[in-house]
Amino acid sequence: MLAEAEAAFPAERLRAERFQPVRRSFGPDTAFEAVCARSGQTVPVPPDESLLDALAHAGHPVPSGCREGVCGSCELTVLDGEPEHRDDIGAPTGRMYACVSRALSARLVLDL
Repeated sequence: MLAEAEAAFPAERLRAERFQPVRRSFGPDTAFEAVCARSGQTVPVPPDESLLDALAHAGHPVPSGCREGVCGSCELTVLDGEPEHRDDIGAPTGRMYACVSRALSARLVLDL
């Protein structure tokens, strides 16, 4: 695909970027609950599963791209509770990225 782009544009106009998240450390993953405010469904999120996957298994698929906390496509609105931001792009206040972030509180209420 990059070769096709190179052929379509003059070399001085082509720009390619590659990135990866910065390695950081967090405490152990703990279980928490995600409450989907619109449906009223409570989704348990075990320590060994991401919020993104737990929501999908419960019938609430969330769009996602990188699954590494760098693209922002899985952004969710948090209505209550304290998310633990594990992303590399800096989630705005009241938001979180479901692919990598977890909860510091026992329960998160999400606008889903």
